[in-house]
Amino acid sequence: MKRRDEENTIRFTNLLEDAIESDLRELIAPFGLVSRVHVGIDRKTELCRGFGFLNFVKKEDAERAVLKLNGYGYDSLILRVE
Repeated sequence: MKRRDEENTIRFTNLLEDAIESDLRELIAPFGLVSRVHVGIDRKTELCRGFGFLNFVKKEDAERAVLKLNGYGYDSLILRVE
């Protein structure tokens, strides 16, 4: 089984409760190809728990996304991206 490259993974925090995977895909589309998107969902409420992960195909794209999106105002909140 192929292991994901952790260097290509970025973490989003401070997402709204109604955030879904397609929201993150749309937000990061200009930065490059993504192999995986995951939004943390609360099992009881079925709402976003405020965080998500994305795996980029290329490390350079992940680095560029972090530089541009960390501190970015999105849906009335300031994103933290690392």
